[in-house]
Amino acid sequence: MKTLSKKLLKLILLVITFLMSTEILAAPDIKIENAWVASAEANDDMSVAYMSLLSNEDLILTLVTSPKIKTIEMHNTIQEKGIMKMRMAHEIKIYHNKLFEFKSGGSHLMLMDFKGPLKTGEKIKLTFHFKDKKNQSFDKSIDATIK
Repeated sequence: MKTLSKKLLKLILLVITFLMSTEILAAPDIKIENAWVASAEANDDMSVAYMSLLSNEDLILTLVTSPKIKTIEMHNTIQEKGIMKMRMAHEIKIYHNKLFEFKSGGSHLMLMDFKGPLKTGEKIKLTFHFKDKKNQSFDKSIDATIK
């Protein structure tokens, strides 16, 4: 009976440890919706992508990558002395439960140095690289529709 109690206690402690570690290491819940990329002809080497992001905690978007696109830059559009200008952002803060949008006339993703056309109706994989407040990194991949 004593041995069974010790084994049961060890099992319970193991389960509790596992549950605690998965809670601590669990990636934040982030939704990336309405993702689309502007179509491009075979001789084009630049396009743009838009989407919305919503997270259950504060995050920093550090990079976006794709197997088909060599360079993806995050840009902000600002008004400076009455002129609209694009500025590259090295990171973008995504605030807890606050919708962030990459949209026309605002923040957006510039896609550059790709080969071949981006054909309407096809999908392209985009991987978003994030850091949380504990400086832990995680990725989330989506398929964006080309329009």
